[in-house]
Amino acid sequence: MNTDKHGWVVLGVLCVFAVFSFVTACDARRPEQNVVTVVATPTNDPTPVVIIIPTDTPAPSPTPMPPIRQLTAGGCCVQPFWSPDSQQVMFIDRPAPDAPVGIYAVDVGEPSGQAFLALDVLGLYSRDLSLVAYPAGRETFVEELGSGERWVIPNQGQAVVFSPDNKRVAWEIEDIDGPFDQRRSDIYLARYTGEDAVRVTTVYGGGLNGWLDERRLLFSGRPSLDVRERTLTALDLTTNVAVDLVTAERIAGVTPSPGGEWVAYFISFDEDSARNAIWVQRTDGSDARRLDFWGAYQWRDGTRLLYIPMRESPDEPFVIWEYDTASGRSRRVTDPAAAPIQIANGDWKVSPDGRYVVYVDSADRNLWLAELQP
Repeated sequence: MNTDKHGWVVLGVLCVFAVFSFVTACDARRPEQNVVTVVATPTNDPTPVVIIIPTDTPAPSPTPMPPIRQLTAGGCCVQPFWSPDSQQVMFIDRPAPDAPVGIYAVDVGEPSGQAFLALDVLGLYSRDLSLVAYPAGRETFVEELGSGERWVIPNQGQAVVFSPDNKRVAWEIEDIDGPFDQRRSDIYLARYTGEDAVRVTTVYGGGLNGWLDERRLLFSGRPSLDVRERTLTALDLTTNVAVDLVTAERIAGVTPSPGGEWVAYFISFDEDSARNAIWVQRTDGSDARRLDFWGAYQWRDGTRLLYIPMRESPDEPFVIWEYDTASGRSRRVTDPAAAPIQIANGDWKVSPDGRYVVYVDSADRNLWLAELQP
């Protein structure tokens, strides 16, 4: 594999597939036993009753992991992300002058695991890690890691987003001149081999937000320069039916849930102050809900949103909460007394299985792991 391929900043969808887990060793030897002979109430022919009492001590249970623990040392690293099986935290690094630049990983199951080189190609990976996209010169290549075969994507060297089933890629080509809210963005779609490329839509002052599922794209922007407000839209590529989810002048923080059933976003500086908030909404256009907090957020799974409210004092630890779209209720999933979390620059990422959060500690700039309440 070519170790000189580099260019784009690796997004949160980068993953690695190695799996490590604890194995508790068992002693196969038969334990020693005490034999006690007990004679019951006397009879003419008393028959002894033999009771065998094991004397071995049961093996102790593994020591539980603390609610937060350090994963890396030396101020390493930023922008961590997860392997698809939630067993490894990954990051871009060059741990020594003679070490290659690449994607390194640390096993979360090891109390003091050492980072190792997991992938030597910097790029954007498909969900199953069978494909990687990277720039070379002014072109974008998609490479199949197993065979080494690669294809040119006709997108002028732009970054691509793989569909969840890895069969297609989407990208945008944005004008580079003029005010942002007037810049034209053309959104395209093609097979992962670059074939059958087609322009899907054009927006102004917006662009592609990603895939909802294998057949739906999410994008936002002004439909024309004559329109002031932007619209967040879900487009079904099989039926060509577009569903407008919300319209406002300033929509940001667009984050679809795994599986694409829900989307979170926030509206700011709206003339109607009641709209200035974080919202969650079904992607069929229904059930928009205004949330009563302000802060950072990520989806824990298809229906639960993790969020970190703003603190009253910078000396207070961060507390992670969870909003459940099924019940409409919130609950705390970290205890600030047991897990005094301090996050630098909003750099945190929930694991795919929803069990952990990895974050960059604001004090030592290392990666730390926090276990969430189930």
